Amino acid sequence: MAVIREEEKDDASSLDISALSEDPDLIRQVQHSREDREQGRVYGREGGLEYLQAKVKEFEHRQNAWTLSEHGI
Repeated sequence: MAVIREEEKDDASSLDISALSEDPDLIRQVQHSREDREQGRVYGREGGLEYLQAKVKEFEHRQNAWTLSEHGI
């Protein structure tokens, strides 16, 4: 059972739920999360960390390639 700190309760009570329910980016993220769970693509702490590290490396590789091409290298 998760323990909710007092600060988290205050943050949750100040959320604008109606604005969140209309946020297209948040809706897309929730839909992708549902699809991931349905397809068995759910990560634990270690798996999630490895996934994020791989995504960061992939992003950095693309950024480096773009920077090199911009400078004609």
